[in-house]
Amino acid sequence: MTTLDPDIKRRGGRSARKAARAEAAFVHHPTLVRNVPVYDVANAEGVDMIHDLAMRIVEELGVEFRDEESLEIWKTTDAEVDGYKVRVGRDTLLALVGKAPETFTHHARNPDRTVTVGGTNMVVAPSYGPPFVLDLEGVRRHATLDDLNNLQKLNHLAASVHIAGGPIVEPVDVPVPHRHMHMAYSGLKYSDKPIIGNVTSADRARDTIDMCKIVFGDEFATNNCCTTSLINSNSPLVWDQTMLDALKVYAANNHAVLCSPFSMAAASTPASNVGTMAVVTAEALMAIAFAQIIRPGSPMLFGVPAMTVALNTGAPVHGSPDSAIVQFLAGAMARRYRVPHRAIANCATSKTPDMQAGFDSMWGLFPSFLAGAHWITMAGGMIEGTLGLSYAKTVLDFEQVDAFYHFSNGCRFDDLDEIFETIREVGPGGHFLGAAHTRKSNLFIFPSQDNGTFEQWEIEGQKQSDAVGVDKAKAWLAHYEPPPIDDALDQALCEFIARREKELPSKVA
Repeated sequence: MTTLDPDIKRRGGRSARKAARAEAAFVHHPTLVRNVPVYDVANAEGVDMIHDLAMRIVEELGVEFRDEESLEIWKTTDAEVDGYKVRVGRDTLLALVGKAPETFTHHARNPDRTVTVGGTNMVVAPSYGPPFVLDLEGVRRHATLDDLNNLQKLNHLAASVHIAGGPIVEPVDVPVPHRHMHMAYSGLKYSDKPIIGNVTSADRARDTIDMCKIVFGDEFATNNCCTTSLINSNSPLVWDQTMLDALKVYAANNHAVLCSPFSMAAASTPASNVGTMAVVTAEALMAIAFAQIIRPGSPMLFGVPAMTVALNTGAPVHGSPDSAIVQFLAGAMARRYRVPHRAIANCATSKTPDMQAGFDSMWGLFPSFLAGAHWITMAGGMIEGTLGLSYAKTVLDFEQVDAFYHFSNGCRFDDLDEIFETIREVGPGGHFLGAAHTRKSNLFIFPSQDNGTFEQWEIEGQKQSDAVGVDKAKAWLAHYEPPPIDDALDQALCEFIARREKELPSKVA
């Protein structure tokens, strides 16, 4: 039997092993191909009942499209348009939704980072949109462009995160009319993973497409998915002009859009898991169908940032059993309509990376993975109900994503003979710590999880989770190396931004 190396302690012991893990080379995991079954909270009859209620909503009540051009587009179908309200028969709606692909390819600047979305594939994307950060000094403040770039670097280094951020945070030191270009540039410069587009106006969506054309070429970026963007409805039952303008631009260029109703059960949707799912299904399907009128086959995702409302305060809540049930139901509905499913993970209403932040986040993380979501957003750092982002929580959340990546690979059955021989070698009463099979195993270890004794924890500074996360974020930033980018390409992107900044106002009118 192989024994443990007696020189381990002399080589530095626990501290040396922790330092070695910190110095370990960064890896990038490929798109996760789920190898565990999905979990359902409703049977087929229940899914059909939600579907029927959603169809009654679109047929009898309708969904408002508050944009004149969009209404004219709907009038090219047999939809009934009454003011802003659009009613559609279920046959027409489902025929349109059926044109959206079940899977699509989202291209990256580095082809090795290109991902397939849908089927059994799962990709993970970073935080989205918070205007505040809890920085490396523990100070809560407005986010800046430096924060955006630093967080992009952390995101790039995360092994199980497949997508570069767009609005990882809102850099408030950049004028709003210019901000979208710096978000896109940050994703293209500091990462080589696929990027997220901007949706705050049609012109900003077009600028994002134009930057993709610089990177990928005009024809390619007009016919292939080079961004995936996120639009929210104004639940209940309203799509506004801003979101629709962005949807029209991206759909026309064959870029993917996450069509995500902004559900808050008991506020913007009924105080019911099933009722919430019916409303958001109606809203999401109407947006997906609308995109197919513009360009049949344009990739769309069905998703919902499931939240509830605390009835004692009226505040939105991330992380609850009810929101988890909505995520599971969303997965079931997406599979029914054969469109990719978007979910959210690691959002917390806590104000700091504390115990509440952990369990808030887990109530989003586990249903996202177990429901088989194809695109999981907000995977790192979100606090304050998505108004803030913590550097420390970002990297700690990434470890949880790594753990779920490992979990979703499921069981191995390809080494049973070796396992038997290892058991024979160890024999009764032995141990497996020194066995060759153990040394090459892939049992998951959380890098930042403290498994030592209380006394050792005291010696090492009594660090709690926020301090551990800050140390890890600083170490990652110190080791970050930018992915290669062609100098001419980088210059062309910078020149485009400079030209557009001269053309655009520096303030919102």
